[in-house]
Amino acid sequence: MKTILPFSVQLLLIVFSCQGHLFAQSSLEVKFQPTEYMYVYETKGIGTPGDLYSAVIQNIAIVNHAEDSVSIEEIEIIATQGDVEIQRFKVPEEILLQSAEKFKTYQEQGILQYYDFQFQTSKYLKGITFSRNPTLAKEEAVVITHRTLLFQTLPDLVTVRVKAGDSNGNYLLGEAALKVVNHVSKNQYDFPLKGTWAAYGAPSLISHHRWGSIQEFAYDFVKIGTNGTTHSGTGSKLTDYYAYGEPIYAIGSGKIVSIYDGATESNENLKQQNETAEEYLERSAVLQQKLLAKGFSYVMGNHIIIEHENGEYSHYLHLQNGSLKVKEGDYVKIGDQIAALGHSGNSTEPHLHFHVTDGPDMAYSRSIPVSFDNISLYPDDNKNIRHIHYGQIIVTND
Repeated sequence: MKTILPFSVQLLLIVFSCQGHLFAQSSLEVKFQPTEYMYVYETKGIGTPGDLYSAVIQNIAIVNHAEDSVSIEEIEIIATQGDVEIQRFKVPEEILLQSAEKFKTYQEQGILQYYDFQFQTSKYLKGITFSRNPTLAKEEAVVITHRTLLFQTLPDLVTVRVKAGDSNGNYLLGEAALKVVNHVSKNQYDFPLKGTWAAYGAPSLISHHRWGSIQEFAYDFVKIGTNGTTHSGTGSKLTDYYAYGEPIYAIGSGKIVSIYDGATESNENLKQQNETAEEYLERSAVLQQKLLAKGFSYVMGNHIIIEHENGEYSHYLHLQNGSLKVKEGDYVKIGDQIAALGHSGNSTEPHLHFHVTDGPDMAYSRSIPVSFDNISLYPDDNKNIRHIHYGQIIVTND
């Protein structure tokens, strides 16, 4: 006599059987770089509906370890707080196709190494071959970059789930998760400049800095004159710029772990009076490529890196040649002058590029959100606002 199982038991057995089949057969690995967690950046103030948190998953890699080729059919990103799902969306197919083509082309042309500070494939995909499309042979991978998220409710976890199929009709499921962190430093930090400044680069989603893990939460600070520009005259000379030569201060107490003062500055690197914006951008891109070819440190120009407590490091870039007042091994106190603002390295005009990381190696450490204790922000002069955004005016309180 045939045994009849209750429907719920049959269904449970089918689910367990399918899951066992999926995961037993699945050799689809999902990896992140940076790994383990993702930082959010707070947005509060005028024009925002309460609290908003932006986040970027910088690099998602999908690697096939199976003997058979697999074709990616669906990529979902799911944000959860405890057991509650906050968001779920699918990565568009055209994004996957574009990313696959880009990384395969970079690899074939031998230029992926020059962008390693951005994608860091040498750290987590060493020896991997990239596929030109969503079908992955054994030990092939695709990478998807810069998946952006915006939350009103802060999640605990963001999971990337990938569904793929092989030539035998089997489905494979791969997934991995990142913890979500709203970082608050245990250290006291003051703003690295004095007076009134503008954030022309900041960790807002419209800033170029946000799209790279090593400078995701970096700033470019400039000075604006009463004429509404960053310079007097034509802006074709370094001395035309209000920020040029301004003192730079240590944001916190700590040890100098790296300096460089060998990069020169030139008026020729500025936009000239007879140049169009397009001509200047083209010329700047050529200069940037030359600096990258020499090494990433040349992009930084003259710089200082300070080690602070709790494993945090402050970076000051594009400093004025000959202005450094410290040497490696020196200890500085919060507010000590360390250099002057300049135009060395990959710089389109005199400004201070500044950010905080979790390590001394700027090319391979991770950028950390930072806030300052001694500033007011305009137009949002609200003490609950911790983070500076693109275009804001910063005024120091000392």
